[in-house]
Amino acid sequence: MPTHPLEQLSVQFPEGVYADVRFERTIDHSITLRDGSLDDVQSKTETGALLRVLKGGRWYYACTTDLEKINETLVELAASDALAGGGPADVTDRYKIHQDKVWVFDDERVDEVPLKDKIDLLRLHAKQLERPSIKTWTARWIDQHRDRRFVSSLGADVSHDYQEVGFILRFSMVQPEQTLQERFTQAGHRFSTLLSDVDAHGLELNATLDKCERFVAEAVPVEAGPVPVILSPEVAGVFAHESFGHKSEADFMLGDPAMLEEWKIGTQVASPLVSIVDTGDQFGSGYMPYDDEGQKTAPTYLIKEGVLAGRLHSAMTAAALDEAPTANSRAISFRFEPIVRMTTTFFEPGTETKESLFSGVKDGYFIETVKHGSGMSTFTIAPGLSWRIRDGKIAEPVRIAVMTGTVFDTMGEIDGLSDQVELPFMVGGGCGKMEQWPLSVGFGGPYVRVRRMKVA
Repeated sequence: MPTHPLEQLSVQFPEGVYADVRFERTIDHSITLRDGSLDDVQSKTETGALLRVLKGGRWYYACTTDLEKINETLVELAASDALAGGGPADVTDRYKIHQDKVWVFDDERVDEVPLKDKIDLLRLHAKQLERPSIKTWTARWIDQHRDRRFVSSLGADVSHDYQEVGFILRFSMVQPEQTLQERFTQAGHRFSTLLSDVDAHGLELNATLDKCERFVAEAVPVEAGPVPVILSPEVAGVFAHESFGHKSEADFMLGDPAMLEEWKIGTQVASPLVSIVDTGDQFGSGYMPYDDEGQKTAPTYLIKEGVLAGRLHSAMTAAALDEAPTANSRAISFRFEPIVRMTTTFFEPGTETKESLFSGVKDGYFIETVKHGSGMSTFTIAPGLSWRIRDGKIAEPVRIAVMTGTVFDTMGEIDGLSDQVELPFMVGGGCGKMEQWPLSVGFGGPYVRVRRMKVA
């Protein structure tokens, strides 16, 4: 295996303090077609580092693209007296020291794929958007290759890479009294995967467009009220991420005794059928073998059989709450300090087949896609494509403006999960927190049946 440039960099750490450096090299490409014309092509390559020094219970940070001054900057940070002490005197006992190299994508780097090949593949799929029913459309290609290396004064030295490649087709269908804005997305870790699946993706796109044409022509508003609902894996994943995952990020708990009591480990918070996991070791858009403090990722149960089982931590939040770290310290780039973030968050599967899950609903709704969602103790989900369920079968399309509820009540109403998990690979967006957006994350699950959800 060739030596990566980031592995050739040498760091001399100052004595008497803990310090670490996160090196990063990122190559991004994007291509945009708009209504048939090539609208934009962008390429960006950036190499830099985030430096941290822990002194007197305070973190001192600096980011730089001048890698020749790393050692000099570390000395300056170690000599700083600008801040009074405040945080835990020492969080370093929470760190496990790893030395590892996890280069997964050297066999096919997407930044080495010719631009023409990417444009050709994008045009091939975008051609299907030239339908009379579609008023406007945008096709966007996105790829990224990122190399990272983390080294610390305690002896940690881990290197790993991440890669994503995919396209997003956004389109608007218009009828006299109805407008539908939807998207079609395909993504993966390698360009060759998208090429080999081109025919299958074409058939799936065609079926999606047919479905959308039916929806915009026939969808009727729902009657407001609580009804049985089945969530697709995508929607279930958004619900798990927005309504439960964020509240499991431990930095929200700091300085809030009431929240800590409400979210006390061991509390029954959901139906016994429900287990939710967060993990960075799952390939997909949330893949991250080591977090940005050099900690090895592994599955963390947030809910285990309906009981609150854990929360997500950095070393700092783990020390503050006297709990074990979970390798969830992440940043969107070397320009930002790492904070507690999710990786891939999903419902574990149940025992029912998809067919038996639907057969348990005499009259309700199937939520197939989602526009957006938000929530903490309460949640709001804006559905996209939605369908009436009649006698266990998907029937006519319906328009649902919003679904709302309280997290714990809704979790308690889950009465069935299908036996297969789906984790959609997402590009072109991500999770936002504080000023850091977008961060690549994964989410998903099985089909999830909820006894009652409030729709309007």
